[in-house]
Amino acid sequence: MIGDEGKAPLCGGGRAEDNHPKGVLVEVYTEARQPASTDPPRGVSYEKPIGAAKRAVTVLELAERLVGGPLSRRGQTFTTRCPLPDHDDGSPSFTVYADNERGWCCFGCGRGGDVVHLYALAWGCTDMRVAAAELLMEFGHEVPPRPPSWFHRQERQAPVRERIERGRIEHVAMLVFRLIWMPWLKRLPEDVREEATEGAWRDALWMADRLYASRRSA
Repeated sequence: MIGDEGKAPLCGGGRAEDNHPKGVLVEVYTEARQPASTDPPRGVSYEKPIGAAKRAVTVLELAERLVGGPLSRRGQTFTTRCPLPDHDDGSPSFTVYADNERGWCCFGCGRGGDVVHLYALAWGCTDMRVAAAELLMEFGHEVPPRPPSWFHRQERQAPVRERIERGRIEHVAMLVFRLIWMPWLKRLPEDVREEATEGAWRDALWMADRLYASRRSA
């Protein structure tokens, strides 16, 4: 199931919850949307994007946008060919229930879920919170801001994250040093090897930093 396992639920599966794994969020859901530093009044909570998306956009609205038109109604269900890009649906097997709480189900590919599941599968999102934020923006709704406690936690954990990242960079640097520089250093005269080793290690760190940065931005 997309969320805890990155897969959509099978038809008849449970509903998506809001407690999904942490991941990188879209730009609009970052520090640019940081709320005021004061905590909300007692009894007031900040809404999560997944819950907001499920309340703001119905499955039928998203399905009609994905297929480019209205679905065929049959009693309490709406049907069409499956709009998911990895399913070549030969006959209409995609069903949306009139009761939005029941979500959708494709009897051809065996998947189903709520509106956020459908958006995630249609656009290849692996993080449900990203899918929910993009879904809200797609239909012109505001993305809920993060609570102040989240930003406070990020500030407290920043030194730990920096140490972890530095350790990863140094690990990559050691691999670069052993693979690229060690064979060359062994061939140098001993009287210049120590100085050359210091320079090679600096170069290895620089290369590792660039490699790590490019991997994060990919």
